[in-house]
Amino acid sequence: MPVIVLLRHGISSANTAGILAGRAPGVSLTDEGVSALEANLALLPHRRFSRLLHSPLTRCVETAAIAQKTVESDVVGVDQAFVELDYGDWTGRELKVLGREPLWETVLKTPSKARFPGGESIAEAARRSASRIAEIVAELKAEEDRERAEAGETETKAPPRWAMIVSHGDIIKAIVADALGMPLDDFQRLSVAPGSFTVIDHSGDRPVLAAMSVTAAGLAQSNTVGGGGMR
Repeated sequence: MPVIVLLRHGISSANTAGILAGRAPGVSLTDEGVSALEANLALLPHRRFSRLLHSPLTRCVETAAIAQKTVESDVVGVDQAFVELDYGDWTGRELKVLGREPLWETVLKTPSKARFPGGESIAEAARRSASRIAEIVAELKAEEDRERAEAGETETKAPPRWAMIVSHGDIIKAIVADALGMPLDDFQRLSVAPGSFTVIDHSGDRPVLAAMSVTAAGLAQSNTVGGGGMR
């Protein structure tokens, strides 16, 4: 049954500068981000994927390219459902300045009610990304069923299909919250470090979070600027 690996892009120039990059163009990985990402990918429990889908933004395109040096995938491509939140007028601003905005408290405490000025709501981003994950899981299950049927097997003997999704901190947090049945208002309790991977096993009746925010540096990397999303 399907397994989803969520890979956050490596440390970017915006992460180190404390900037909310959003969908701004030209935000690339730093040298540190590349080396840390490579170390993190070496820890992956699986190297063969049916799909490697990524956000169209530069930092995720670069991350996906680096991931392809470690893993093999039948399909590689852009998926708009996993693009970063549209932060609207907040895009490109310093996080320490945004922390003084009245909306900031809503983003942290009741994110289901937060809509960024001139941009997207967190709830909209959560719906589009979680819905796309559900579609991918259904597609992978159908492929597994076809493989079993072609082999004449009635039991679940076909190996599980894996998919890797390269995306952004808040998008990954929203997907994890949905898999765990967490209210969106609790998703700021989750932290996803840059370059880390998270594993969700869909082999049972309900998704199981098998690993979260795995990095070679362990807890040391969780404090990287932007590692908790917007905090």
